[in-house]
Order: sequence, then structure tokens, then C-alpha cells
Amino acid sequence: MSNLYDEAYEFLSDEKDLESTVVSKTKLDGEGDGNGDSDFETTTDEVSHEELKSIYRKIDWRILTLLCGIYFFQFLDKSLLNYAAVMGIKKNLKGNEFSNLATILYCSYIVFEPISAYLFQVLPPAKFFSACIICWGIVTTMTLFCESYASLMVIRMLLGCFEACVAPGCILITGMWWTHKQQLKRMGLWSIQAGTSTIVGGLLSYAFQHVHSTRQYLASWQIFFLIMGLATVIFGIVCLIFLPDSPTRAKFLNNREKKLVLEHIRKNQTGTENKTFKSYQLKELLYKDKQTWPMIILTIISMVPTGAVGTFSVTIISTFGFSSEVTALVQMPVGVSTIISIVGATYLCAYFNGKHRAFIFISLLVPAIIGYIVLLSSYEKVGNLLSVYLINTGTCVITMIYSWNGANTAGHTKRLARNCLTMVGFAIGNLIGPQLFKAKDYPHYRPAKITLLVLTVVSIPLVLLVRYISQLENIKRDRLAEETLSQWAQEVGPNYEFKDLTDIENLTFRYQY
Repeated sequence: MSNLYDEAYEFLSDEKDLESTVVSKTKLDGEGDGNGDSDFETTTDEVSHEELKSIYRKIDWRILTLLCGIYFFQFLDKSLLNYAAVMGIKKNLKGNEFSNLATILYCSYIVFEPISAYLFQVLPPAKFFSACIICWGIVTTMTLFCESYASLMVIRMLLGCFEACVAPGCILITGMWWTHKQQLKRMGLWSIQAGTSTIVGGLLSYAFQHVHSTRQYLASWQIFFLIMGLATVIFGIVCLIFLPDSPTRAKFLNNREKKLVLEHIRKNQTGTENKTFKSYQLKELLYKDKQTWPMIILTIISMVPTGAVGTFSVTIISTFGFSSEVTALVQMPVGVSTIISIVGATYLCAYFNGKHRAFIFISLLVPAIIGYIVLLSSYEKVGNLLSVYLINTGTCVITMIYSWNGANTAGHTKRLARNCLTMVGFAIGNLIGPQLFKAKDYPHYRPAKITLLVLTVVSIPLVLLVRYISQLENIKRDRLAEETLSQWAQEVGPNYEFKDLTDIENLTFRYQY
């Protein structure tokens, strides 16, 4: 079989097609008897509902746990600079140099996102992923030896190079294993590790501020980086051993279980993995897909506040009059707001079976708008602190962007390219955000707060535009003649879901909004 097809197509073609075993009496979503997981929308006459649940319990324990760990360590390691701001690292910096340390990380993202996207396609994805984790863990550990601005800039640049693969890799692997509805919940679970890491980071920062080395040159923030870097390296080795490259190469599943997983995700119509780079899919993404550029602009604009809050939330809270130790502790509810926002949004999307994404997206922006208004108008300590927690809900929309892109993109090269462009947009927004906070505007940073408020408001019409484009395209496809669809189905043949067709090529594909 030609490698132009998805490897899952080849795997299914080795034996009889499981599609023939699908029966009409299968329980659909929402028709459960209360004893089963409603995620499982497809079963066959050769497999019980309980067996499918058992298979996915194994997958969740193995794959989802590792994805959660990857996102946790990535977010914590890049946020260590945020905590180090009140642990003494600024003693080695002056002017806007602290902002520049945050910016250089995302400059590296922009350069290395395309490289990592290409390497994910041509190399075994899990092995490449694990190698990157180990490398950024080593880089985090090396921060121990950095005391000058120049050395810190080099380390942050290297950290960005190796961390650039995380979100695209997590999205890619999630798409290999779960249906679109299942992906919403799983993506929500690994995304909330941004909140978990914030809580853990606050506790660790508080603890390490009470650790004093007997060696004069080893500050508490250096010990912090050392411990977290070593932990990341160990976790990277764990991923190298236990994370499979795809369902067809998962040693913890037998052949029957692999085939059932592939049959279960057939409805995604996005396949699993293909090693052939297809330039026409990239051209389609850039020149034919109407959603591409509005979504990129939305990503950039909505991520500017993320970059600002991610780097300066501790600094902002410290301006309210808290000590460095207390600042680390009151930062922890920022993580709680992240968890509540992401879980609420993704589970609502799953409840509505992928519908109303745009309105759920906007519901995360509204509390952030209120938070900015309060932060600009109030000088009361508790009110300002609560407004920071509200602002953080707006930074959680990146999870909605991940899932929206995943649901609306088919074709392996196209999906990798879209993930790459999304992360480039994410990086551009995040590198702009810290630059809004100028040293001359300390302590209130009013120009930065006003800019973030405006950008959050502007994000709302962009979300509605993407929704309108998706809705319009679905209407056009619904109006296609039955004869046209029948002719198309004959031309593409069976198992077209695994023939690496793009969402534009596949006339049965419908966009979610």
C-alpha cells in the first residue's frame, strides 16, 4: 500500500474491514442507560460496550496521563521566571530586561514551530516528543549557572526551541486516539495542567523562598530551577519508554484492540498518521481555507493578554502591597480559575456535542473584560486581586482554539501545518504581551491594562466571524445533490476516513462552530 495513505488505512486493510461489523442498534450519544460512558458513540456486533470502555480506560491511564504530565512540566518550567521575579532574579536585571526574557522564549517558538511540525511528520512522533522534553529539562537545569542577562537570554531562547513542540504534539496525539467529543474532555484535562502547575508553582516558590544555600552564589531561585529541571528530565525518560507513536504501534494493545480504536475514531474523518509531506494540503490551508487567517488573527490578539498575565501576574499582585512570600501564595487561585474555566468550557462543548463553541469561547472573554475594568478603576487590594483572577479566564481560550482547529481540520499535513500556524500566532501574541509592561509605567501599568482590555473586546467579533464562515460552508455542503455525493463516494472508495483527505476534499465533512 502506498505511503500516501494513512498508516491506519494499511493496518485496517490487512484483514477484513471492521466497518462491516457496525450495527444500526448501536447506542448513540445521549442514549446511554446510565451505566456506560456516553463518550463511546460507536460499538460493533463483535465488541461489547464494556469492552470498548475497558480499552479506553487503558488508553486514558497511559496516554492521557502522559499528556497531562507533558503539559504540566512545560507550563511550569516556562513559568519559573514568573515566580523567580519575587525570588531575587531581578537583582541581576535592569530596565525592561525581565520583559525581554519572556519575549525571547516566544521568538524561539516562532522559529522552531515549523521545524517541529515537519519533524513530527517525518520522525516517530512520541520519540521526538520525548527527546524534546529531556532537552528542555536539561536547559532548565542549566539556568542554575546563569546570573547575567546575556546568559539568561540564551537559556530562555533554548527553552523556547525545545518547548515549541508541546501544544502541537499534544493536539496531534490527542487526535490519534479519541473522537472529537472525547477530545474535548481529554484536551480539557491536559490543558488544565496550566492551572495545576500554577498552584504547584506557587507552593514551590513559597517553599523555596525559605531554602537558603550555604554556598553564597546559590540563590533560592537557582535551586528552584535545578530541582524542576531534573524532574523534567526524569519525566522525559518515562515518556520515551511508555508513550507510543500511534495506535497501530501501541504495545499495550493487542491487534483486535488496535482495530477497534481505529474503528472508533473513524467518525473523525481525520485519520491518525501519515509520513508523506503533501504540499497541496499546505497550499489549501494558506490559500483556500477561509477559516485560516481569521483564526490566526484571533489567536494573536487573544494571546497578547496570555503573554502579559503569564509573565507579570506575580509582579502585578506584588504591587498591591503583598510580601514576596504572600504574593507566591495568592498567585495560586489564578491556577484555580484556569482549571474552572477550561473544565467548564470543554465539558460544555462536549455536552453540546461540539456545538455552540463560539458562544462558549466568548463566555471566557466576558469575565476578563470585567476584570480589566475593575483593575483600571479600583485601588482596593482585595478587589484588584479578584480582578486578576477574572482576567485569567480570558487566557484560557487557547484550549478552545486547539479543539476548534482539531475538529475543523482534516489531512495530516494540513493538521500539522494548522497547529504550527496556531502556535506561531500564540507565540506572537505572547511575545507582544510582556512588552506592554514598561518599567517606566510601574507600579500601575495603566497603558498595558488599557491595551489588554481593548484586545479582549476585539476578540469577540473575530470569534463570531469564524463561526459565520463555518456555518456558511456547512450550508453549501448540505445543498449538494445526492447524485454528486454518490459519485464522490464511488470515486474515493471505502475507508475514505483514513485516506488522508482534507476537510475541503471530503464532501461529507462538516465544520463545528
